[in-house]
Amino acid sequence: MDTSSPQQPSARPASEESSAVFDDDWEEWDGKTPFWHHCVAGSLAGVAEHALVYPLDTVRTHIQVCAACIHNPSTTSSKLSNGLMGQSSVLQRAAASGASNNMGVWQAIRQLMNQPIALEGPASSSTLVTAEPTAAGISRLWRGVNSIIVGCIPAHALYFSSYELIKHATLDKDGHVTTYGSAMAGAVSAFSHDLVMGPLDTVKQRLQLGHYRGLTHAVSTMVANEGFVSLFRSFPVTLASNVPYGVIMVGTNEFLKDRWTESGEKLSLEVTLGASSIAGFAAAAATTPLDRIKTYLQTQQLTPACSVSATPKKNCPLTSSSSKMTHKPLVAGWKDAAVRIYETEGRAGFFRGMTPRILSHTPAVAISWTTYETAKQYLKTMDN
Repeated sequence: MDTSSPQQPSARPASEESSAVFDDDWEEWDGKTPFWHHCVAGSLAGVAEHALVYPLDTVRTHIQVCAACIHNPSTTSSKLSNGLMGQSSVLQRAAASGASNNMGVWQAIRQLMNQPIALEGPASSSTLVTAEPTAAGISRLWRGVNSIIVGCIPAHALYFSSYELIKHATLDKDGHVTTYGSAMAGAVSAFSHDLVMGPLDTVKQRLQLGHYRGLTHAVSTMVANEGFVSLFRSFPVTLASNVPYGVIMVGTNEFLKDRWTESGEKLSLEVTLGASSIAGFAAAAATTPLDRIKTYLQTQQLTPACSVSATPKKNCPLTSSSSKMTHKPLVAGWKDAAVRIYETEGRAGFFRGMTPRILSHTPAVAISWTTYETAKQYLKTMDN
């Protein structure tokens, strides 16, 4: 993809003029584009990406947690003599019903939508509201989405801004994007993103499981019961997952765009969608084992049983507001989580939730990058 000479456009057929195109001189940062363009475009991309595929992310969290919760000592004996827990949600029973503890995407969606919800009572109480619960419906799939929307605006502004800065700083002498530059840009942008999103992702997953009344209640209860470290316990493994994810995703995206676009041609919408979709697929599949470890660290002893159990305190000790700083983490680090997953589920446990992860990340990356590129073009047009 030629980015060095935007002043020398090549002649194109009329049919190409009528197709959706992206202009190379704004698709690659020229060092003059206002910094706020990347911040605004990146924020819009983040909101679009996370909000549209959030239901699949909720499903992924439940599949990963429910496969492990049948081994959770806070909810069942280590021997699992009857294969089922005495106190369990429909999702947990589905996870435990088969020898391999597999649960399909559509099965999880149906059960989540039909799941009765009993939210926690006032923060000063250790009990739950016991009013007659009703089926959650489709809104259940978006529970906790506000935590991601709040965080993804600054996180994605940092992500895309650092991406552009690093990529521009590593162009070769002809002004072309380099492979090592794309990989470095992906790694740095992932680190910048995780500084903001890491703690909020922990809150998000717990809200997805049906815990807490909302974002502020979740943060205050976690800090009170588990300490401030509970928000950052998974940060090392989050980086270990997202840095290679960023390297694979950005590197693959830039490589395919360069391969599929002739020198001097405009970057088409079709190429942008295709390259980013494949990049998202490859990155999501390759980093699923690390993502599983991250989920294990972030959810700890919490299980979906809290939302339906008659005795939630037994199943969800970390959500009790009556005691503070008394609950040690089930697993304190990524090594402990990896060992526990391997011992209880085998190698297959590290790939639990791969299907919904791929199904969500493939369109998510396409949505994110297409929104980002389109927003940059629109902002530049408005400035001109």
